[in-house]
Amino acid sequence: MAQNAPLTYWSIKQENGDIFLDWIQQVSKVTNPPQVFSISYGGPEHLQNQPDMTLFANEVCKMGLRGMTIFVASGDDGVAGYEARSDPSKCGFFPEYPACVPYLTTVGATMGPETNNPEVVCQSDSGSIITSGGGFSSHFTQPSYQAQVVATYLSTGPNLPPKNMFKSGGRGYPDVGSLGNAYNVVIGGQTYQVSGTSAASPVFCGMVTLVNGDRESKGKSPLGFLNPVLYKVDKSVYNDIVAGENNCCAGQGNPVCCQYGFTASKGWDPCTGFGSLDYPLFANALASLP
Repeated sequence: MAQNAPLTYWSIKQENGDIFLDWIQQVSKVTNPPQVFSISYGGPEHLQNQPDMTLFANEVCKMGLRGMTIFVASGDDGVAGYEARSDPSKCGFFPEYPACVPYLTTVGATMGPETNNPEVVCQSDSGSIITSGGGFSSHFTQPSYQAQVVATYLSTGPNLPPKNMFKSGGRGYPDVGSLGNAYNVVIGGQTYQVSGTSAASPVFCGMVTLVNGDRESKGKSPLGFLNPVLYKVDKSVYNDIVAGENNCCAGQGNPVCCQYGFTASKGWDPCTGFGSLDYPLFANALASLP
């Protein structure tokens, strides 16, 4: 995942309350924590405790100031969330938490190159078993670093759903994308094929870890809170994803596909953000930062 970098698996016991808040409070007490984290777990924003979400976001902000970077999977059920997987009546725009937190970097999923095809949004109705999550938070307001690109998408994006169906002034996600389809993993000596933004996030996380290592070798600080840089850096470092839609939930064979979703377009979109990385260009751009 990140060659020659030390890796840590941080486990949280399932208890009552917000496990993300439990985790980040543990991390905050560590003198020398890992510099980069990837989180694959998540749940519907509307089912969370709102004060806990705010507390978690504040702690994430503090971690960024300490030089740490947090990535999180955008979810595998498009705009509707897992509740609609078996119940089309639950279709709608239900953002994912903690993917909606503005102080971390959210990673969506792409597909295509693994089968020698063009890179597009990862979709359960187009050969994958998951659909890249994305949308707009109903709890967190839109951060200034993404205001311009979101405004552009909302004014020029294709096939936009009715704007009264989602909170267009909320934090938009994901920020970026990475391949999330058809990974071979070994479990108990057996090889299985899996897909998910749970794979896309640690891949992006590994790339940034390598950039941090390069910066460290040059006597520079770690990147820390990454989003302002991701939104300002020259867009040539991204493989822009301009095809696909996230109206379907995860599922095999005949997934639930809702009437509305977001469609990929040039530039940022709430399917795969700015797209996946051209790693050499990305690494050179971020390693050269002061």
